[in-house]
Amino acid sequence: MQALPAFGEQLIRLAEVRGLDRTALADRAFLPEAALASVIDGAEPSVEILCRLASVLSLHRSDLVVISGQQVPIELAAPDPNARDRIGWLAWSLTYLPGAATDLRELVRSLPRLPRPAGPVAPTPPRHLYPKCPGSLVLRLLHNRCLDWMGIAKYLYGLGGGPALSASTIGMIGHGREDLTPDLLAGFGAVLDISSFDLSILTGVDLSAADPRAHPDAGEVAELIWSARQLTAEQLRLLGDRAHAIRHERTEQLDPLHRCRCT
Repeated sequence: MQALPAFGEQLIRLAEVRGLDRTALADRAFLPEAALASVIDGAEPSVEILCRLASVLSLHRSDLVVISGQQVPIELAAPDPNARDRIGWLAWSLTYLPGAATDLRELVRSLPRLPRPAGPVAPTPPRHLYPKCPGSLVLRLLHNRCLDWMGIAKYLYGLGGGPALSASTIGMIGHGREDLTPDLLAGFGAVLDISSFDLSILTGVDLSAADPRAHPDAGEVAELIWSARQLTAEQLRLLGDRAHAIRHERTEQLDPLHRCRCT
């Protein structure tokens, strides 16, 4: 099984590529340098410390919690547990309808952010309890975007230019039974709004040998996936209806012969 860099090492290297040493990182995060040194040496950081560091490193706060190996707290988690993997349903539209992400992003922006349901964060499904390895980190970051194995497989193929993998193979990557290759990491990276430099640091996988084949709209789609994470299951249903309508509108604009081939 591939080894995963320790969180302290990840943190130092993330700071270095941003031109920050330990002192500068602590200063910008408004942390005592001793507190930062303790985290770098292996102490478990509080969520407050992680949030401060995330703002300096330009990472999503919940992503840095995931990277640290902790469970995302309720205040940073996706609001509706029933929405899990519904974003995966949009994969066809976002991948094969050029410009659809722009239209759908406007709808996402127009939808209200509803109050978070009362109660604790939904427990991690047993199949998502992974050993510590590079593949598990990438999958946990993708799960933080409400994507399950099947949704990840769809986006890897359509958006990341990766191979057509089954949901079970995606799970094997998370459980360390399949290696996270440079090409696979580049493909997964197209779905995450995290730079290739950062992904290489976080996983220890050298991406210099990767053959990136990302979809031209990958950056915009990754941003939409993150925004849609804040929606409820019902709001995601509305988003899916709009995606279906876009597909229908585009099909109606085609000539009759082409329309037959698309239906």
